[in-house]
Amino acid sequence: MKKIFLFLSFVVLSAGLFATQTTYTFYDKQWSSKVGTVKVSGTDGWVCDVAGADYSEGKQTPQGYMYAGVQVTSGDAYKNAGATSVLSFTDIRRLVFNYRTNASKGKGTLYVQIGDNEPVATQIERPEKSKGELNRDLEIGLPQVQSGKIRFWIDCTENSIYINTISIRAKDGSPNIGGLTADVFTLVTDAADLQDGDEVIFGVSGNQHNYIMGLYDPYNSRNNIYALRATYSPDRQTVNEQADAVYTLYKGSSDIGDYFVIADVDGYVLVASGGNPNHNENNYLTIWDDIYSSSYGYYGAWTISVDVTGEASVENLGVSRSNKLQFNLNGGTPIFSCYSTWSQTRPAIYRRVTIDDPTAPYISTTMCNFGTVLMDNGVAEGSKLVEVNTANLTEDLQCYLLHGDAFTLDRSTLDRDGDVLNISFSISEPGDYRDTLIISSSEIETRVSVIARIDRRLTIREACSLYDFVQCTLEPVVITKKYDKYIFVHDDTGDMLLFDGGNLYAKDRKNGDVLTEVTGRFKNYYGNPELNLSAQFQYKAGSAIAPEVVHSKPDSADVCRYLRFENVQYADKNILLIGSEQLPIYDLFKYQSQTQVSVGDSYNIEGFVYYYNEVVFCPSKIERVTSGVEQQNEQHAFVLTADRIINSQRLPLQLYTADGKLLCDTRSDISLGDLPSGTYIVRCGAQCEVFVR
Repeated sequence: MKKIFLFLSFVVLSAGLFATQTTYTFYDKQWSSKVGTVKVSGTDGWVCDVAGADYSEGKQTPQGYMYAGVQVTSGDAYKNAGATSVLSFTDIRRLVFNYRTNASKGKGTLYVQIGDNEPVATQIERPEKSKGELNRDLEIGLPQVQSGKIRFWIDCTENSIYINTISIRAKDGSPNIGGLTADVFTLVTDAADLQDGDEVIFGVSGNQHNYIMGLYDPYNSRNNIYALRATYSPDRQTVNEQADAVYTLYKGSSDIGDYFVIADVDGYVLVASGGNPNHNENNYLTIWDDIYSSSYGYYGAWTISVDVTGEASVENLGVSRSNKLQFNLNGGTPIFSCYSTWSQTRPAIYRRVTIDDPTAPYISTTMCNFGTVLMDNGVAEGSKLVEVNTANLTEDLQCYLLHGDAFTLDRSTLDRDGDVLNISFSISEPGDYRDTLIISSSEIETRVSVIARIDRRLTIREACSLYDFVQCTLEPVVITKKYDKYIFVHDDTGDMLLFDGGNLYAKDRKNGDVLTEVTGRFKNYYGNPELNLSAQFQYKAGSAIAPEVVHSKPDSADVCRYLRFENVQYADKNILLIGSEQLPIYDLFKYQSQTQVSVGDSYNIEGFVYYYNEVVFCPSKIERVTSGVEQQNEQHAFVLTADRIINSQRLPLQLYTADGKLLCDTRSDISLGDLPSGTYIVRCGAQCEVFVR
């Protein structure tokens, strides 16, 4: 059974009013069909089936990788694989196929035929090396508007082609499958748009996760609100309605100021606490029958602010310690809950917008949000197609940007039935850029925001200077240690810790792997520089990284460094002796507890510097070098004279500067005749001395 999920980016009240776009999303290889709940025999058509939930669940990353799609491969078995739509479309204006191939291979020809018109052939070329898995749009230009059923087929001549979606822009809302309404939940980018009595859905900001906040359910909710899988439009400007996810906002005012009450369908209100004041639990999100509690204050009152990207800050006005509503992937069991800091993902709010008079002139489009675009070679570039939907207009559309200093339109005039605008930019300075797109016809006008956040990749040193919870993307880093949720990484500027809270992004990674496009929110975690991962990164295998050999006690500047100490002893089982200084052990990797160590023995120890109330060391490898008896026999391993270090036993002999720089490593004598004045350290076996020249 082929599964295709139908998503309407704009829905209509009755046929013939709007020039609209309908997008079919493919799920698997099989070609079968149904319309609504009625199956169609044979292979004639599409499946409009919400069972394609694996796609809508979020099998797409910010870099554009898609793991769904109908696979067509080369060979006779897949020759001319395709489908014909069950329903006819009227005045088709544009077709866009979204597809991918394998990493570096995949090409062929896509054929499209509408009704009895001549087929249109479009070549799919082999991708750039390692770019094939990125989604690409193939726009089919028609010589004139055409009507009828749509048939497409693919002749794949190399490897595989995966068709993800087909978007059809036509005169009306066909296919007019039953149940469509004239309202839609659209992204809120200004809290001033929220009105008393608004129906809203709480989604997830950014494009990382396709979930929305459900209603409290005692069987699924445990001191939080469970998350539902959701279907967003590709630009995240709309979300499909789900009955068990719609809340109503009510405005209120009291001595604490203005606030919102968030109520469910039964009239219960969202509160930031355990719900029952007697439980004395302050960090929960649940429902109650009153907004005020003697224990938690106004724990059902919320303030809402929204930035232009749609990222919302929803904060509770009660006295609960955890008062910030956020989404948490929660190790694969996603929830919405309250937290004391902005350490998780902030919500996005989608508000129901209804067309009051379907006969009135109407222009509709969505905000053009490019999100965060990273610079490459000193410049950030991008483009996006913006759909313009209209109703009952008598004049063509005039389009322009209010400022026009950062963004560019591909044209200034559109047909009165609507069409698409291409908005592009090329920017060479980091910063937040915004403009206003103005579209008008006669006296009807609509305005929407055009925004982009231009950023550059940061080195570890630069990232470590950020404020807590600031999101950033790193320059390439290399893994020095992967342990459970902790990934220690290094670049030429320093070291830091990546935290993969759900074990979602870094599973099976290891020492030496090179990571690129590492994205997350920075936090100084009790003295440890940490990036809380928020997106899938890219990786490739690299050369294993060896620890840096040092001879002095590390300090707070060395946190997260991968180090090796040689011929050191334990003061007790939890304290290392580095020279005469003590370095506490913290068994982060559970390695110390699995290794038999003895006070008096000498060891080579590898591990990581960490901050746990103080600077500590986390062993990842322990090797015994000598026992206490052997050390006694070696205590006179060398003799230091005025001009020579005599190594009579021919043991490994090292000479260091006072700051730990290795000058010589030998089993012979060392001449001191040419040594500059200064302080030096000599080590051989268990014997170590400091001398001054």
